[in-house]
Amino acid sequence: MRLFWMPVPKPLEQAMVACRAHFILAAGLSAGVNILYLAPTIYMMQVYDRVVPTGSTMTLFWITVVVAVAIATLTALDAVRSRVMVRASLRLNRLLSDEILNRLMARSRAEAGAPSTGQAMREFDGLRQVLGGPATIALFDVPWTPLYLIVAFLIHPVLGLLVLAGGAVLIGLALTNERRGKARAGAIHQANAAAYASQEATFRNAELVRVLGMRRALVAKHIDERAEGLSANATSQFSGARYNALVKFVRMFMQSLALGAGAWLAVKGEISVGAIIAASVLLSRALQPVEQLVGHWPAIMQSRQALATVGELFDSTSGKDAHRTMLPEPKGNLELERVVVRDPQGAAILKGVSLKLVPGQLLGVIGPSGSGKSTLARVAAGALPPDLGEIRIDDARFEDWDPELLARYVGYLPQDCALLPGTIRDNISRFACARGVPAPIVDLEVVEAAKAAGVHELILRLPGGYDTGIEGGGHRLSAGQAQRIALARALYANPLIVVLDEPNSALDGEGEAALVRAVAAARMRGAAIMIVAHRAAILSNADTLLVLNEGAAAHLGPREEVVAALRNGEARPNVVPINGGARR
Repeated sequence: MRLFWMPVPKPLEQAMVACRAHFILAAGLSAGVNILYLAPTIYMMQVYDRVVPTGSTMTLFWITVVVAVAIATLTALDAVRSRVMVRASLRLNRLLSDEILNRLMARSRAEAGAPSTGQAMREFDGLRQVLGGPATIALFDVPWTPLYLIVAFLIHPVLGLLVLAGGAVLIGLALTNERRGKARAGAIHQANAAAYASQEATFRNAELVRVLGMRRALVAKHIDERAEGLSANATSQFSGARYNALVKFVRMFMQSLALGAGAWLAVKGEISVGAIIAASVLLSRALQPVEQLVGHWPAIMQSRQALATVGELFDSTSGKDAHRTMLPEPKGNLELERVVVRDPQGAAILKGVSLKLVPGQLLGVIGPSGSGKSTLARVAAGALPPDLGEIRIDDARFEDWDPELLARYVGYLPQDCALLPGTIRDNISRFACARGVPAPIVDLEVVEAAKAAGVHELILRLPGGYDTGIEGGGHRLSAGQAQRIALARALYANPLIVVLDEPNSALDGEGEAALVRAVAAARMRGAAIMIVAHRAAILSNADTLLVLNEGAAAHLGPREEVVAALRNGEARPNVVPINGGARR
């Protein structure tokens, strides 16, 4: 399937097929609308050719009644057609918004220039509105232009030729506009996308911007970025305005020319007087869909770009939600085999790291800043796929597991906590109610996780307890509170694999003691635990230590052996102290 002269990605094609009844109905209504548009033309011919010469008021009355009914039917069909197209747009949203959001969130990492979630949804909404708006209705009207051409030829060949010539000129202008606007549309899209992404990043860090006095500088920077997109957009609009003016001139001149040609033919006795006005109306109606298409051309061009964006998203995430054979519940054996991760420039962040983690084992990961510890945590939790190497859980490759089902057995605490807009209950439960888990079960497991993390009493002291809203305008948590709630989320439903990245970075003594107890309890129930840490206290009971340096495993082994190696300088000296070890 092709849309706006572009291939349509499979999910969008399937959604379009599901909306086929809407589009077929709209096309059928367009047939009725365009046929009924002939009623005023016929009415004028009857008035001038029958009523005026004979003076028959009864004829005038009845043909007026007929044309009134025809016009009323026309407007009703047009209104129904618009509603049908809006319904099609809404159904496309129901069918695809879930799919697009799933694909956006399924991306393990976005390539450079890939659309953000907000941008992709804005572009999809723009495409959806064009598909359900006047531009598509104009496309439905264009095939009926030959009807007016045939009627014009029936009145007189000269009038038919005028309609044909006017249509050819307008189509030529539309094609020229399309060729010249295609390159500009891509530049506008890229400039605006970059400007919006930059602004979103700044707004997320508005507090830091104000504190460090960057507000005026960043406002100036964003104004310059906006100016680039606005300049390209203005150039496109100026060009479009010129073409719109040319189209309007051609249509109005051709309409007047039709009047003149009709008068000349009437003087020669080749057509009736009523046909003079009919010729002008016919030409105007024949050229109207083309004129509308030219007017909506900027929206169509943006839709083409949006279609390319959506298509790129679907292509880059194909297979993310493919059906996988249901595997037995995992036991918690995690293995990384020669894992390599590269940054967007191709430099290696992790260099062939291998490790094994078994149920009940606590692995501590240490190393200097920039050594790849957080990247390793992301890989182990399944948040980031490696460029090379494999992740295995109970001997099955990570790709063989259904990611949504597997995630229920994984607890992950990232460095930034990453709490989401909603209540504390929602965040700890990972929004389980939204996926259909009964509320009583969620409540029990949320409280259990909070108690395991040692944060139950802290939550009860908040204004709304577990129902306290956070993020998105809710209660503002301290960094320590957010980290302890994020720990409860990581422990929700007793996961078998727990990955904690700097879990004590914002904790006080009480919070760190609660963290130590939570880790010990998870270990006792058989969870495999990986902790990335700079502060040694949390790793005092670790079975195994992994020392990362410049993305490579400098040392991996039992805690006592690694500590001894660090003290002897065998595992690179520039790592954090472990029970008195030196820091460079």
